[in-house]
Amino acid sequence: MKVERRGRIAENDTPILQYTQEFKDHNGETFTWIWDKIKHFNGPLSVEIKSPEWATFDKKEAQLSALKTKYEPKKNERKIRITKADKEAIETLEKELCEIFYNHYPEDRPKMRKPRKTK
Repeated sequence: MKVERRGRIAENDTPILQYTQEFKDHNGETFTWIWDKIKHFNGPLSVEIKSPEWATFDKKEAQLSALKTKYEPKKNERKIRITKADKEAIETLEKELCEIFYNHYPEDRPKMRKPRKTK
């Protein structure tokens, strides 16, 4: 600490320009606001919302993206052939993600069209 004359402690007048705030809701959701006053002065730079209901969805989505990025072709390289086990894993992860999503939002589930009955 810097001490000024007569024993007074010097005041820290430098503003805080980068910080994060965390808010917790009563149902378990956490909101993380990331502030950077240098880049964006009027509001938060980004907001992350984490819900306990969607934790399994987020985990499976991360697994799926890791599998898909494994087989993306890199610059000036040939496309890598997907193994049978990984192809099945991708398909099952996509099905599980759809089921989790449609359990939360049943109105968005695609309608099943039946063939037209003829006499």
